[in-house]
Amino acid sequence: MVHDNCTNTICGTGLSQAASLSWRGWFRDGKRLMTAEFTRAVTLAFALMLMWRHRACVRRHLITLDAHLLADVGLTRAQALKEAQKPFWVE
Repeated sequence: MVHDNCTNTICGTGLSQAASLSWRGWFRDGKRLMTAEFTRAVTLAFALMLMWRHRACVRRHLITLDAHLLADVGLTRAQALKEAQKPFWVE
């Protein structure tokens, strides 16, 4: 296969039409990628904070359970107190 210039290999059907060779196209694509990455990072951070909050609430509630309820979940009072003393970020 003979190509007259290198743009024949770049502008083939394999590339999407959105891929532009101008600086505006590169900037637009970069901005789109950065926005998506920022959105993903914020979503992950929010999910992590929700998990931490849930963990703290569960541990706070765990120490209020009586011996009968602790036995139902398979914990002793000492185990419940040890779990409740853990910081929220520790699994």
